[in-house]
Amino acid sequence: MAYILNKTNGSIVATVQDATVDTTTDLSFVGRNYAGYGEIQNENFLKLLENFANSTAPLKPIEGQLWYDTAGKHLNFFNTVNWKSIPSLEISSTNPINTTTPVPGDLWYNSVEQQLSVYNGSKYVIIGPPIGADTKAGWRGDFEKEGNNPIYNTKAVIGEDVVATVSAQSYALSDLANSTYPIYSTGSKLYKGINLTGADPSTGSSESVGSYFWGTAAHALRANTSTYSNGFVTTIDSTTNGYKPVTFLTTATSLTDGTISINYGFAYNPSTNYVKATRFEGVATSALYADLAERYEADAVYDEGTVLIIGGKKEVTTTAGRANTSWAGIVSKNPAYMMNSEAGTDETHPYIALKGRVPCKVVGPISKGDLLVTSVYPGYAEVYNLDGNVDPNAVFARALEDFDGDFGVIEVKL
Repeated sequence: MAYILNKTNGSIVATVQDATVDTTTDLSFVGRNYAGYGEIQNENFLKLLENFANSTAPLKPIEGQLWYDTAGKHLNFFNTVNWKSIPSLEISSTNPINTTTPVPGDLWYNSVEQQLSVYNGSKYVIIGPPIGADTKAGWRGDFEKEGNNPIYNTKAVIGEDVVATVSAQSYALSDLANSTYPIYSTGSKLYKGINLTGADPSTGSSESVGSYFWGTAAHALRANTSTYSNGFVTTIDSTTNGYKPVTFLTTATSLTDGTISINYGFAYNPSTNYVKATRFEGVATSALYADLAERYEADAVYDEGTVLIIGGKKEVTTTAGRANTSWAGIVSKNPAYMMNSEAGTDETHPYIALKGRVPCKVVGPISKGDLLVTSVYPGYAEVYNLDGNVDPNAVFARALEDFDGDFGVIEVKL
């Protein structure tokens, strides 16, 4: 009489006839009256004990079957379609990558920092919590309430002390019951931006508690009014060589220092956040970057170093013509002096370098000192050759370095 083998869900996996061995699965099922069945049964138990340990997967898996991959040292299960890896969890005080060979998805619980990490193929990356038990400092997500609405923000925390809160909006704090790390008392106001703990809830000023952003701008603390800066030298010489206070005016009104009427200086417009110099006198000025540029309306978005000409549907465009005499300049990377700055954005009105040193797209070869003209490749420059067919007015730049490749970017002088 045959054995009918049923899975846990009741479905039939095999029917084993008398005196036969069924190999439908990776185990061998023995039928009634089969001689020498003991070895087969014992091997079945051994395979289950070792989870079919092998460097290759079992050939006849069924749903839920386990397989230990001896090559990758990893346990897997079969989901009726594929073998899925079961991530291993290592609990230790030191990084297990130093003692084992993890695979992507393996987990490590740091018993010292009390943090969980996952292996991404090259290193363990922290899942959370973001701040370890021994770290004591970092950023934590939090929220307060404005009425019944939770407002989420981020707090800089050292231990359990909040030193600052970063908020995307301003709002009154009506309920701090659910705030893990409160920065103000109930009824205070959180301001858009960075809020230092202990700041005045009505003005946002942290001067009274001595909390500031320290650094190279620390002297800006002296400018504590909206009308003028009180940090300048007030003792002046009334002669032509005397020092004059720098005034920050909210209107065109003149200020006086007591002896000299100041009708010019730096004027601040609070509605636009611009400082305008109505008159500036000095010996010299300096700039970090190296070119003079102006915004022009372009017919497309052009990246830095692109050579443009005057033309197209807008003011500037590219050209596929060699030695075009209508050249406009090169799209600037970091203009030192920006003219027509309010004309538009970098996408609609890119800064075109008109004079100075700037990166430029080129077609090689090019030698240092070569004169450059537009090329047949739109947006690229090439060497100007005295072949009799090129207008010298097409020259717009000179190479500052050698280039032996086909296409690239080099520094040029306009």
